[in-house]
Amino acid sequence: MSDRLKQSLMASRAEIEAGIAEAEAELARVRQRARELEELIALGTATLLEAEMISGGAKAAASSFPSPARPAEPAVDLAAAHERPKEDLQSRLAKQK
Repeated sequence: MSDRLKQSLMASRAEIEAGIAEAEAELARVRQRARELEELIALGTATLLEAEMISGGAKAAASSFPSPARPAEPAVDLAAAHERPKEDLQSRLAKQK
């Protein structure tokens, strides 16, 4: 390969790696925010259920709201789905070296 082509490929690779790092950082921020929101939802649900119990409507409230643990399951599956493409891309980049 010519030196110019090699330099161009190396520059492209550096840009891709920087993009991957930026995307991983953003994903970490989004995951943290999702955890915070799940905690707020759980707190809000618990507060609402407690208010319903105090006012005498505990049975209706318990059947109206899902358990706070439910939202965490899809987030875990989504996170696992995002890991594989990242690993595939990294292995392809490693093979090019």
